[in-house]
Amino acid sequence: MEYDREVGRRLGLGLIVLGLVLLAAYVVRAFIAVVVFAVFLYYSVRPIHRYLRRFGLPRRLRAMLAIVLFGVPFLILLAYTVAIVVIETQQFVEAYDIQNQVLNSGLERFDLAALDLDTVQRTVTTAGTQGSILAVFFSLSSAASVVGSVLIQSLILVVLTYYMLVDGPQLRAWVLENLDDTGIIRRYFDEVDPELSMTLFGNIVNVFVTAIVGVVVFFTYNVFVPEAVEVPFPSLLGALAGIGSLIPVVGIKLVYLPVGIGLAAAVVAAGQTPLLIYVGIFFVVAGVFVDFIPDFFIRALISGENTHTGMLLLSYIVGPAVFGFYGLFLVPVLLILLTNAMYVLLPYVLWGEDTPAQQTRLEDFGGPERDSPPVADTSDTNATPVVED
Repeated sequence: MEYDREVGRRLGLGLIVLGLVLLAAYVVRAFIAVVVFAVFLYYSVRPIHRYLRRFGLPRRLRAMLAIVLFGVPFLILLAYTVAIVVIETQQFVEAYDIQNQVLNSGLERFDLAALDLDTVQRTVTTAGTQGSILAVFFSLSSAASVVGSVLIQSLILVVLTYYMLVDGPQLRAWVLENLDDTGIIRRYFDEVDPELSMTLFGNIVNVFVTAIVGVVVFFTYNVFVPEAVEVPFPSLLGALAGIGSLIPVVGIKLVYLPVGIGLAAAVVAAGQTPLLIYVGIFFVVAGVFVDFIPDFFIRALISGENTHTGMLLLSYIVGPAVFGFYGLFLVPVLLILLTNAMYVLLPYVLWGEDTPAQQTRLEDFGGPERDSPPVADTSDTNATPVVED
């Protein structure tokens, strides 16, 4: 068989491109958490970026303003929330003497009380004198490494978000112009983009809204009730209520119902049954303002419409368990990409171009009804896609 130099050249270039793609994927994998957070931050600040368009500002200036006006305050609020939770958790541990309980349990298990304390003291003193300088050096090195890593990742986060705002529309237009002869990729983009915007950002907003409402409600409740029926650690419980809102219907109840039951039990045990009226007020206030209103009204306004609620719930549970904290964002993104691929891309893969345009959705072949997006006009395949920012 005669060797085709053109085919060989194309194959060689293809292997080079594949190698570069794999190398880029390896680099991205090292910063996958930052990339995922950048996608989340992008969908968070994009509405502000588009709103500033009415003032006639350049795209780059709008991107900078959007990040400064929303992104930086959001990160500060997130850090503040984490700090409050840490402080409340520390107070909780100190209040119930959890640290000493764990320590005593360890002493009993390993029988540390039987050790010769004088021998231990001499050993520790000798080792401490010899290694104090090295210990300080390694401590400073570790602290500098952590600070440097945080600064680098924060810089990458801001840069990625900025260029997604500035050059994202051009990248989308390039993909559609060069790779989308049939209009199927455009339809896929049109499905995925709003779903990511509503689900990824909307559910996380619901977490923060619920947490803020919970903190305000619990603190306000404590102002007007006797000390015996005050909610313990209101900031921590408010944050837990926000996290619990990721589980529809029952998540928030898993936070305030045990607290209310505990308050009622404490009141009854103390013989102050008239105070049960305040516990009843707590159930009503928490059920209405912390549970019902955020879970049913706010979620309905800011959650996605196409992704199955149960699958989304599983993604929020499985994500952090498999990937860590950033899995809370990554797995829902993968779920949305996969779900819309099944609805939009799979029929095209199975039936190809001969399938009529109105039958490129699974529900058109039987199944639950679902609103279809406008079908792209593919009559002019050379038309340049419209760039939106």
